[in-house]
Amino acid sequence: MALTVALIGSGAIGSRIAQLLDAGTAPGVQLAGVVPHGDARTGFSFDDAVGVADVVVECAGVAAVAEFGPRTVNAGRDLLVTSIGALCDSSLRDTLLDGGPGRTFLTTGALGGLDAITAACAGGSIHRITVESRKLPATLLQPWMDGETKAALLAATQPVELLRGGPAELIRAFPKSTNVVSALALAAGNWEVVEAVLIADPAAKHTTHHVVAETSLGTFDIRVTNEASPGNPASSALVPHAVVRGLKTLANASGSFI
Repeated sequence: MALTVALIGSGAIGSRIAQLLDAGTAPGVQLAGVVPHGDARTGFSFDDAVGVADVVVECAGVAAVAEFGPRTVNAGRDLLVTSIGALCDSSLRDTLLDGGPGRTFLTTGALGGLDAITAACAGGSIHRITVESRKLPATLLQPWMDGETKAALLAATQPVELLRGGPAELIRAFPKSTNVVSALALAAGNWEVVEAVLIADPAAKHTTHHVVAETSLGTFDIRVTNEASPGNPASSALVPHAVVRGLKTLANASGSFI
């Protein structure tokens, strides 16, 4: 029996996932429909999604996780989250990870090495994790910045460190840049050991993440350079493929890394 999937969000990530599933890149997975930009209440709705899908995939942003995540797991449907930064909210995190009856899954998204960190957490202890992320200045402009700050950022000719802190500080200032640091915190099982350094780099041809995880079972040095999504330069082109790989594993785990 096929694993039936519904998507929330039809932006750069959601539309690409839909294309990949329609093309049959995940045998055993069937796309039931896409809820566009949340629940538009026209066409395929969120109620339709939880009525027919085995798994609901969120690809519409942090606010969509808060709005639709609890409703999905409460309805007994499984949830696959791409906007992992939403789990900085401890109350939402508890609801999704410890509630039910539906289960919550997290995509690896644009980052590697989470399996090693998770294993180190299970078999030892995590001492410290730092992640330095470099992005083009234009992708880091925020509504709270005044005109002078935005202009200076866009005119920068050298890298500018915008933030150094934990997941809570990052989600307040740069909510769309929290997925990687939140994923690391979840893998480590500790939100206090992760420090993020966010750098606006005018020479950054790609988004890069450099992770150093110091654990009792070894030190992991991971560097990931991602191609940008053609539909959204602030998003990684890898994310839709990570989601589809995850769905394929849920449908048929044989031969898959888990």
